[in-house]
Amino acid sequence: MTATVSPLAGTAIAHREAFRDYVLREAEPWHREHLGRLYGLWDEWNATYYEGAMTSPYILLNEPTAPQVYGCCGLVSGFGGKSEIRLRPSLLAGTHPHMRQGLGYAEGRFTFVADVLLHEMVHQWQQEVSGELDEAYHGHGPAFRDTCNRIGAVLGLAPVRTSKKRGKDADLPSCSQWPHNVRPSAWYQDAYIPPYQHNKDLAADPDVFNIPVDPDQMLAALCRLLTPSEASTLAIGLATHFASQEQNAGIAVVPASWDAISLQQEVKVPS
Repeated sequence: MTATVSPLAGTAIAHREAFRDYVLREAEPWHREHLGRLYGLWDEWNATYYEGAMTSPYILLNEPTAPQVYGCCGLVSGFGGKSEIRLRPSLLAGTHPHMRQGLGYAEGRFTFVADVLLHEMVHQWQQEVSGELDEAYHGHGPAFRDTCNRIGAVLGLAPVRTSKKRGKDADLPSCSQWPHNVRPSAWYQDAYIPPYQHNKDLAADPDVFNIPVDPDQMLAALCRLLTPSEASTLAIGLATHFASQEQNAGIAVVPASWDAISLQQEVKVPS
């Protein structure tokens, strides 16, 4: 889908430029340092990859709108301005579970966040210039993929596919994680802990609770975290849910041991 893109009003451009000027001159030191560098990269990439066609957005070190993402680009900001890029501050601070803490990893963390900005700039381009929103792909469709691959070719990065794993490109990485998923392993100077590695680290840590794969073991392990009252409530809810699922599907979807009676017996005496 290609949407009709209206030119930015002069007042909108002026406000975004004034916001940027405040950040670069008056913001608190930590924000001024990082946002200053990020705005500099935005300028460089806008000129290099988009022929200077975009106007600098509101760039914020703020939690994105979805909890599982590193950043987002909103067509409208929280206060009603147009085009807001949010970058998760815990990535820079080193408190995010996918980042390593310490000054020794600070530059690698910044490089990672810069790549989040590079990704969100593609969304800004689609929202404010091209109008190709890829709505059927939640923003990561053919138009987004093509822009990633155009820039990636300049950067020497491997090609990516759309967010839907299909066709001849099914085995390619998804553009929804671009460019992080096609960067060389050393690009982030060991500051980035990929999600699969983070999960492996948790599994190897005896102090971290791990949920077993076996359903009965999983139930018993989960119950050890709950009070008897909480566990009993959980048992009744699970039994009701599973009964409904089986009725709708016409097949057994859970182990036979997970009926209402055995569930409640299990949870009343956590091991």
